[in-house]
Amino acid sequence: MKNLLGLILEHYYFFGKQVCLTCYRRVDGSYLCPRCQWPLCSETCWQSEDGPHQRYECELLASKHVHPTMEELKQDDCRLYDCIAPLRIVLDGQRNPERSRLWLGLEDHRMYRKKIGIWQIDKHTVVDPVRVKWQLGDRFGDDELQRACGILEVNAFEVCDEDKSISARAVYSHACLMAHDCVPNTACTVNPATQKMTVRAAVDISAGQMITTSYTFTLDGTLRRRAHLKETKFFDCCCPRCSDPTELGSHLSSLACPRCSGRNYTVPEDPLNPESYWKCQGEQCGNRIGPSQVNQLLTCLQRKADELNYDDTRGLEIFIETWSSILHPNHSILIGIKYYLCHFYGNAPGYQLREMPLHLLARKMKLCEELLGVALILEPGASNFHCSLIRELELTEREFARGQTSEEDNETTDFEDDNRP
Repeated sequence: MKNLLGLILEHYYFFGKQVCLTCYRRVDGSYLCPRCQWPLCSETCWQSEDGPHQRYECELLASKHVHPTMEELKQDDCRLYDCIAPLRIVLDGQRNPERSRLWLGLEDHRMYRKKIGIWQIDKHTVVDPVRVKWQLGDRFGDDELQRACGILEVNAFEVCDEDKSISARAVYSHACLMAHDCVPNTACTVNPATQKMTVRAAVDISAGQMITTSYTFTLDGTLRRRAHLKETKFFDCCCPRCSDPTELGSHLSSLACPRCSGRNYTVPEDPLNPESYWKCQGEQCGNRIGPSQVNQLLTCLQRKADELNYDDTRGLEIFIETWSSILHPNHSILIGIKYYLCHFYGNAPGYQLREMPLHLLARKMKLCEELLGVALILEPGASNFHCSLIRELELTEREFARGQTSEEDNETTDFEDDNRP
C-alpha cells in the first residue's frame, strides 16, 4: 500500500513558537518578511513564490498592516500563530473550488465543540483576532473560521522534521478519513524532509474491511486513550481493545491485586465507564477497588514517572523494579519507560552496542522481548513499533553473540597461558 495516501493539503497549525511561515522551522525573529513583517527564516523563504506564505496570507496581511509586535513575539505562547492555518484553509476554499469540496467533506464536530467550550476558545484566539484586530471581518465570517478551526482540531496530524525544528500539524485529506482503532491495521510514516505521508497495510486487509489508524498513543492505557480521544477528536472510542478489561490480554491498565499479593491482577468491571469499580480476576478473590482509589494511585505514579531523570538509567530501572509489585509488568506507566530504555541502550552516547557489557546487552534483549509481546497484540504485523523492536533485538542478539565469543576466546587464552610449562 505504499503511497496509497499522499499529502494533498499542506496547511499547518503552529504551537505558539516563532516559526518561518514558509518552511515552518523555528526562528528567532531577526528576519522579517519585507512585505508583511511576519517572521521568516531568510530571504530565500521570502523569495519562494511557491511557498504557502506567499500563496496565502502575505499580501492580505500586508494590506492591513497586520503583524505581531516584538513584545508579542517574545511571549512564551504567541497565540497569533493560531490564526494562520485557519486563515489559509478559508483562503484555499475561496480560491480553489475543487479544494473547497475537499474541505467541505471533512468533519468539524461543531455541535460538540460548542457544548464543551472549545468554540468559545477558538472565537477568542482565532475568530476575533482575524475579524476584529486584523480588520478582516468583511472577508471572513465567524462560521467559516470556526469550521476551519474544527477541521484542524479533528483531522490534523502532528508532523516534524528529523531534528524536531518543525513543530506543526498537517491535514492529509485522504489519511484523515481513516477510521480510528486502538489496534490499527495500517502504519503511517511521514517523510521528515518532505512531510509526505505514506500509509502501509500492517496486516492483511480483506476486501471491504475498514482501513484504520490510531489517533492516540498506542502505549497509553484505556483511561488515558479514551480521555485523549474525547478531548481532541470528540468521540468515545468503543473499539474491541477499549471494551476489553485486559486490553486484549496486553494488560496495559491492569493493577496487581493487593489482597492476592500480586498473584492476580485487578481490571475495570466496565472499561468503557471511567467511574467503574475494579475487580480482581482471581476466582477465589473478587476484591473490588473504587475508581477514586485507582485514579489517585495512577495519578501519583504518573507524576513520579514524569519527574524521573531520563539520563539516569539506574533510576529508571529502580522505578520499574519498585512499582512492578503494584502494576502489571506491561502497565502503560512501566512500558513507556521500558520502551525508552530499550532504545536508549545501544543508541545513546556511552551506551553504543559495542560499548555495552554483556549484562546490559542481555537487559536490552529482555526489554525487546517484553515489548514485542505487547506489539504483537497492539500493533501487529509490519507496524513501525513492531519493526523497530525486531531490528533492535536482532542487532543486540548479534552483538551479544559476538561478545560471548570474545569472552570465551579470552578465557581459553588465559587457560592456555596458565598451563604453559
